[in-house]
Amino acid sequence: MGSDVTLCCRSDKLPKVLDWRTLTVEWKMVDKHSTKKTMYTFVDGAAHVTREGAVVDELNLLRGDASLQLRNVTLADDGEYTCRVITPVVDTFSTTLEVLARPSVSLPEEVAVPEGEEKMIQCDIRGFYPQKLTVTWHIQNASHTTHAGANKLYRVCTEMAAHNSDGTYSIRSGITLPSSAMENREIRLICQVEHQTYISPYRRTVTLTVQAPSQLQFSIVKLVAVTSVVSLLLVVSVIGGALLLYRYFCRKAKWDVPPIISEISQPSVVLARVENELKCSIRGAGHADLTVRWYKLGHGDDPEAQTEDTALLDRTDVSEQARLESDGRRHMSILSVCLTITEDRTRYQCEVQWRQETIIRETTVRVNEEPSFLQITSIPQIPRVERLLVLCCRVENFYPQDVHLEWSRNDGEKVGKVMHFGPFSDHSRHYSMWSKIQLTMAREDERAVYTCRVYHPSYPSPGFKDVCYHINTQGTPPDVMFINCEPPEPQLNEECTLHLCIKDFCPETVTVTWTKDGELVQSGVFNTPPSLNTNGLYSMFSFLKFSPDKDDCGSMFRCQVEHSAQKELEQREFILTPLIRTQTQYSR
Repeated sequence: MGSDVTLCCRSDKLPKVLDWRTLTVEWKMVDKHSTKKTMYTFVDGAAHVTREGAVVDELNLLRGDASLQLRNVTLADDGEYTCRVITPVVDTFSTTLEVLARPSVSLPEEVAVPEGEEKMIQCDIRGFYPQKLTVTWHIQNASHTTHAGANKLYRVCTEMAAHNSDGTYSIRSGITLPSSAMENREIRLICQVEHQTYISPYRRTVTLTVQAPSQLQFSIVKLVAVTSVVSLLLVVSVIGGALLLYRYFCRKAKWDVPPIISEISQPSVVLARVENELKCSIRGAGHADLTVRWYKLGHGDDPEAQTEDTALLDRTDVSEQARLESDGRRHMSILSVCLTITEDRTRYQCEVQWRQETIIRETTVRVNEEPSFLQITSIPQIPRVERLLVLCCRVENFYPQDVHLEWSRNDGEKVGKVMHFGPFSDHSRHYSMWSKIQLTMAREDERAVYTCRVYHPSYPSPGFKDVCYHINTQGTPPDVMFINCEPPEPQLNEECTLHLCIKDFCPETVTVTWTKDGELVQSGVFNTPPSLNTNGLYSMFSFLKFSPDKDDCGSMFRCQVEHSAQKELEQREFILTPLIRTQTQYSR
């Protein structure tokens, strides 16, 4: 990112005597979002530049070289490029450009920790791409270096990566430690960053020293604190007296004014089997003068058909589920409800009794349930050029039946005939629906993205969810995470589990192999079946369970993942450093 690059395109079909009017050069690209762009064209002896900084040397064209120079590369330049040279014979070349951004790591060089206190040191890592990055903290005492996670006195907190406006990512990691954790009153902390742009882990170091407290500073702080407390007590006394007088006269003036009761408010979307709150606000009455009760009335698909007498017969007192909150001037009665779809259109009453007067507010609750299954499936699983491709958007187990599905394509091309099936109801009053499109795959459809937009009342604003399908005839290689251990601090002779997450791959066949110090491990290995995600790709977990002994200390465990869409094998490593308990610790 920020550098210059040349994308090669050399043709040996250019005639020795070149007529500029018969030469056409086109440079196009498809970015990582499957958006098609024209970068540069040379037509009728004139160059047309769409991407600023894109240059083809016209003198090199005489030698059959139509290479494209890109200056100041950004993440938007990441993608697949195609060069077409027409003389009028057509020559086509393709190449892929991958743009990376090396992180900028900042850490203070020296930090003083006041004696008897603790300090948080922050490591800022900015402007990196791709997102996958690992931050670890290490402690260096003299020539001995240990992992910060092995010491319970150190607390490490690493934030989620934040997306920057230029497409890069930033992350912050902090470590908190007390002054008592520093031996010889000085240690060195190492912030280690692992990223694709580094050949080996990058390290920044900060030196921490213990700072003795200043006696003069302590005396000044104590004097300021005592003065502030005395002043605060005087101010509170004066204000408190004034407020008591004000409340007394206000209560006498408003003693006979009835309270203001709001309408019952409820969440914009009430989901089934989720606790929701109905709220009734009360103003202008003292807490001791109020009695609030809640009632649940009958429900049904046609509440207007119910008579008032029927509703009163079905009325159930649910006041025990309510609570009253007060800030002195306003009271809020809150009823917690957890409904199912069979209780849709249930009516609730909030009854406020003030002296001899009864004020009632009522509301009807509409219950919704989000689809439990939402994804696009394809037949066949891997599309083939000039073959029929069927995409089916499946929306299942939702309530109510008010649902609407729309198909779209990312390049604006019109989606062909759409067929809808449903919605259908099952015995539990849940609904399901399917929507299908079909097309004959063309070569230019590679990397196109189809979106099925689902509108349903259970979704919060803006009221819909999108599920996407990326056309990829080559398959998608897996995104292999780092190996984690459970528990994080394994103990000798106690079972632990190494687990690895393998995400977003297609087709679903994948081979996972575990080794220990180069030797194949077969016992204790378990792989979950690949599960289909909403994006049409698969994910799975691989586990290795064992009980470490002394011989396992320092062993290198490696997990290798093999998939048909990979350019090279993916593998992850984990060094086991279990905590060793002595016989004395066991006897205690």
